[in-house]
Amino acid sequence: MKSEIFARRACESAASSSLIRHLFEWGREAARARPELDIIDLSLGNPDLEPSPAVREALRGLVAEEAPGRHRYMDNAGFEDVRETVAMQLSLSSGMHVGADSVYLTCGAAGALQIVFGAILDPGDEVIVFAPYFPEYIGFVQSAGATPVVVRPGAGFQLDLEAFEAALTARTRAVVLNNPNNPTGVRYPASISARLASVLAAHRERTGTLVHIVADEAYAGLAYDRRRRASVLAAWDAVWLVRSCSKDASLAGERIGYFAWGPALSDPETMPLLRSTARALGFASAPALMQRLLPYALAHPLDTSEYRRRCERFVAILRAGGLDAALPEAGFFVFPRSPIADERRFCRLLADRGVLCVPGTAFGAPGYFRASLTQPLARIEAAAERITGCAQFVGEGRPRELAAGMPRVEALLGPA
Repeated sequence: MKSEIFARRACESAASSSLIRHLFEWGREAARARPELDIIDLSLGNPDLEPSPAVREALRGLVAEEAPGRHRYMDNAGFEDVRETVAMQLSLSSGMHVGADSVYLTCGAAGALQIVFGAILDPGDEVIVFAPYFPEYIGFVQSAGATPVVVRPGAGFQLDLEAFEAALTARTRAVVLNNPNNPTGVRYPASISARLASVLAAHRERTGTLVHIVADEAYAGLAYDRRRRASVLAAWDAVWLVRSCSKDASLAGERIGYFAWGPALSDPETMPLLRSTARALGFASAPALMQRLLPYALAHPLDTSEYRRRCERFVAILRAGGLDAALPEAGFFVFPRSPIADERRFCRLLADRGVLCVPGTAFGAPGYFRASLTQPLARIEAAAERITGCAQFVGEGRPRELAAGMPRVEALLGPA
């Protein structure tokens, strides 16, 4: 029936779409149907901390404004005064001049990535993605008609630049650099963008091909160590810097972000082309109210100490239970090694015990699983105890089912 109604491409995309969202939706349904299951959902990166008081107060003031035209259409790239504020901040952090005409306001980082990919990719192009990766990268690249090429990580989930260089071809058009990384919380060293640029410069010399760096820094504002680091914008001629207020300002549901580029990509045709690409994708503009809120969100970032405290406590419990788990350097994700090779099976067993985690295969990293610590600390500690308890039972047979008869989880994760 579905194939008779919808396009084959849409059906194939839905079949392989985000396991994270599927688990999140299943958890909501299961909690409604079986409240006694006490499900602790660690699947979706959905911030639970509220925006700062200054941001909420600013929002109340913006809503109360009665000047006419506050909610009308504007330049597709966003209000110029807001773009100027973003540009000034980027100029200070990068040490290079970034003008308002080099900033584009978007519906979150996802909207920014799709506009950039739509503008720079042709069918047949290749885009290098480092594993572990945010799963939507694959769909975004494919939607632009290009092919994702996955490069496996080095030790400690750092970038393997030799593998990256080997993956470059004459068809390589872009490389995605997700720093800090989702799902690992790893921050790549300050030198990494310069080292990437060096490899790309040599590649350009050999092939005459310019490869773009698409720098997804959606979690930059949740870095635990906020000392100034070298900006990727100044590292290479073709850099698209993507950021969002979804996580670092706890505005995930408001969908506001931006992307920016340096002088080498600035041209009289750049902005008109980006506007046209955005409209073709259905992004007429970012929400007007959230655009006006953006400067306040940038000026009042979220305190990361609570996320750090949760991660440290979660990792401590897992390590005490014998699991291999590294402390992240940013954000609220922990990416432990599964106690068994088949991490999908382990996540299925966790679901039986009322904990939802995402298998590492969703991120191109089998053998691991992701826990999103967007719950109060007591719930996170309870989840960690259930996880370590499940790990202890793995070699002794299937743990006691706490959520029997869950065919949808069976379909998502496979049998336990």
